Amino acid sequence: IGAMLKNKGTLLFAFRNNTSEAISHIDWTATARSGGSIVGSGSSQGTAPSQVQPGEVGLSYIYFDNAKSIPDNAEYEFRVKTVSADPTPYNTAPFKVTEANLVGDAIVGGATNGTSASATGPFSVSIYCFEADKLDDHISAFADQQGPIAPGGTVSFSTKLYGDSCATFAVGVSGWFE
Repeated sequence: IGAMLKNKGTLLFAFRNNTSEAISHIDWTATARSGGSIVGSGSSQGTAPSQVQPGEVGLSYIYFDNAKSIPDNAEYEFRVKTVSADPTPYNTAPFKVTEANLVGDAIVGGATNGTSASATGPFSVSIYCFEADKLDDHISAFADQQGPIAPGGTVSFSTKLYGDSCATFAVGVSGWFE
């Protein structure tokens, strides 16, 4: 579990797919408890990558409406719901990030549709920032293209940091299979 960003209402975390199948539509919920009482409840807003192979690690966050009221010593209980990773319509379409650079006050780059099916947008861009080995921040944006993007096609993105520090980062890009 990474940082609770109370100003953004998000709790950052990493997870591993310990199943024998690739998973998609990875929807997390979490309950925050303090002193045995529930003090918050929230849900995820996507993962990076959007499809996670067996043994791979993904990144996500839980959005809490009342994050500022959750005590620092809270304990979290997580639950997850997934579907099989395949190119069926409306399933998540993971793109391969081919380039991501810190340029001034933005992270800019591109991604390729490395799947066997056409994908459409909006194409989500998820940037997870690290401070040493700890999850420190998350920034969400969208690629500039809408799609459809054929297999082998590309999208690009430019995501402003608005003064936040993000010298070490991981980026995920995804859309939807048509």
